[in-house]
Amino acid sequence: MNSRIIRISFIFISFIFLSPVVNAKNIEAYYSAEFGIVGEVARAHATLTSNSRSYTLDANIEAVGVIAKTVTNNLKERHISNGHIVKGLLVTDVYQMIKSYGVYNSTTIYRVDHRRKRVTRHYIKWEKSKEIINEKVRLGYYGRDDLMTLFMNLSKHIKKKHKSKNYRFSVVGADRKNGRVDVIVPSGNALKQMKILMGEGKKRDWYSKVVMHRKLYQSKKGELDVRIGKEGIVEKAVLKDLIFFGDIRIIRQ
Repeated sequence: MNSRIIRISFIFISFIFLSPVVNAKNIEAYYSAEFGIVGEVARAHATLTSNSRSYTLDANIEAVGVIAKTVTNNLKERHISNGHIVKGLLVTDVYQMIKSYGVYNSTTIYRVDHRRKRVTRHYIKWEKSKEIINEKVRLGYYGRDDLMTLFMNLSKHIKKKHKSKNYRFSVVGADRKNGRVDVIVPSGNALKQMKILMGEGKKRDWYSKVVMHRKLYQSKKGELDVRIGKEGIVEKAVLKDLIFFGDIRIIRQ
């Protein structure tokens, strides 16, 4: 089994946690990632703390089972998003990704300057506590959502959830060149096939395809099918057709 394939479950589970409801002070969500015939390979726990003006999202992901821990060098990730709230939407100011695996540790910090419409990325990596990379760059795009807040805001971004349409977003932490993420609301046969894959769910559940426009290991475009409940919470997601390995399923517990 390829360790890079296992790691993809961490990447996607890191941005589909919580409800977009922001009037509560504390919300928690739990997810499980299942991989082919291996079964569960990762678990995630995330919390949203907010008031009327600001929010903090804190998500932790870790491998489950001997196989997953072995092939990922006991990979662990933590994602933290801090920002402000505008008309019920979470607007990211700082998005941080912290990783550890084997003898390596890294942190990536994205800072958003909304006044100048700029995003900077600061990446630091250590090997056995010795700093080996430290680089800071200005990215070529501007976004108000990051990889976690996009899914929390999605129910507000998309008003007509059962009408076929393509949407394009610039997302902090996504594609390095332009941050592009496409969200497609399906119809017809595409919707039928998605329901077969994802399950019918409840009456007001709705479906979308998320395209990251980057090769994520054996998934060329990083396409993710998502079923979202009436409260805006992602109930299930599937990263489809990884060559030789099948699907990765991410399920709310």
